[in-house]
Amino acid sequence: MKKGLFSIVLTLLIAAMAIAGGAKEGSGKAEAPKTFQISISYGGAEGAEDDICAKEFKKRIEEKSKGRVTVKLYGNEQLGKEVDIVNQLQLGSVDMAIMGTTVHEQAAPEYNIWSAYYIFRSGKEIMAVLDGPIGQRVQEAMLKNKGIRIVGYGLRGPRHLTSNRPIKTAADVKGLKIRIPLQPIYVESWKALGAFPQAIALGGLHMAQKQRIVEAQENPLSFIYSLAFYEVQKYVNLTGHQRAFFTYVLSEKTFQRFDPELQKLFLEEGKSITRFHNDLQDRSEADYRKKLEDKGMTFIEVDQQSFQNALKDIPAKFSQKWVPNLYEDILKEISKTR
Repeated sequence: MKKGLFSIVLTLLIAAMAIAGGAKEGSGKAEAPKTFQISISYGGAEGAEDDICAKEFKKRIEEKSKGRVTVKLYGNEQLGKEVDIVNQLQLGSVDMAIMGTTVHEQAAPEYNIWSAYYIFRSGKEIMAVLDGPIGQRVQEAMLKNKGIRIVGYGLRGPRHLTSNRPIKTAADVKGLKIRIPLQPIYVESWKALGAFPQAIALGGLHMAQKQRIVEAQENPLSFIYSLAFYEVQKYVNLTGHQRAFFTYVLSEKTFQRFDPELQKLFLEEGKSITRFHNDLQDRSEADYRKKLEDKGMTFIEVDQQSFQNALKDIPAKFSQKWVPNLYEDILKEISKTR
């Protein structure tokens, strides 16, 4: 009797489990896909190129993920200086950033030739190198060294020197107190020109100029305008000393939290925002010059050759820090585009 009762109970239990399983399968309801909120840090103020492009990237990711990813933007160095953001990307406490060459200095220093002055003549040359085998090696090094994944790039306009006295030749730089990003090759370059370089966060630079802690700075025209340096600086000296780029980087910890569908989306949109960013930069350079002139800034034509002559030995001083023959390999790649 007991054996019979046990068999009946067991049969009913198995049937109930089968019914429940069938109901679950028959309902057609899958588990809701996981959602994410990610942070993007960048240095530009409202209206700067990286700000415009960050907003565009946010729009595209949120729309194409169908609400699975929401993006919170932190511009104007709200989350810290670039050197701090690199550490936060490695830890995963910041998900994504749009950064200058600081991320290369911190995460792939053996390839950080990008900060050297007067290497590239055009954005076309830069992209040829980044999209080629050298760029691939850089991506692999950054991922290995710091767990930071490159997903895209964005060209920047040439960097120019702003000041309250005109600078026409390299000799005019002597004694100038200048704010620069905290990178060794920047420091050595401006020291070689006779300046006194100082590291000040972009967010505090405006006040530092008002207080005359520094009397000059260098940035592309977009930053000179968006950060309102026309309020504290008189001249834009067209040194054009560096042609660089933004790098769109994603914490690998964040990337690995995504399922394959979202990983693919971020990689595709990284390429897409690169095209958007480069088109924007190409259109905006003349516009920013006019805006700055309208704000009262005077543009000074500079003897760039005098700067190149004064800085000609800088690459050799840093070549031992880079992978062997990096400078020569880049010049070879560039020569194919000229």
